[in-house]
Amino acid sequence: MQILPRSKARKQFQHYWDETHQEWFKIEVLQDYTGEDDSPSLQAWLAGDKTTSINLLRQTTHNGWRTMCREKYKTGVLMRRIRIIQKPYTSYTEWEIEFYKHLNIPSGEQIFILDKNVAEGFELPKGDVMIFDNKRVATCDYDKNGRMISETFYDENDDISNFLQLKNELIEIAQPL
Repeated sequence: MQILPRSKARKQFQHYWDETHQEWFKIEVLQDYTGEDDSPSLQAWLAGDKTTSINLLRQTTHNGWRTMCREKYKTGVLMRRIRIIQKPYTSYTEWEIEFYKHLNIPSGEQIFILDKNVAEGFELPKGDVMIFDNKRVATCDYDKNGRMISETFYDENDDISNFLQLKNELIEIAQPL
């Protein structure tokens, strides 16, 4: 296990990503990631202009994550994400669901939604969890504003069975978006 500050985590994430050949899986738990995103689409949504926001999403052609996903998808990598949601939805969650519909799903990701109340009996992480080919894991730690401050990386030598079990349990009860 290796904990890296945000400034140094990108390189390790990229290594895990580049070596993923079968499946990438993510669990997202925060209700607001505005600390990580200040896109014009999000800003329009938060200002109440949902039409402009969605039009901006539809016009997005150069998105780094979208490009990375498309490349992995083309090589046969299964891309799945579970978004833990809590009602009432935050404005960010509402916008993010639209983002998924317009960018992530067309790029090859399978998106699942799971109400936090339904997942109440599970030990959910405090931050996001990403699983790479069921052998490596990265967890994200966030500040109170939804900005990532560090990532913890688990490799083949670490016991990741708790993450794999959580993934399998959540995917059984989550609903496709």
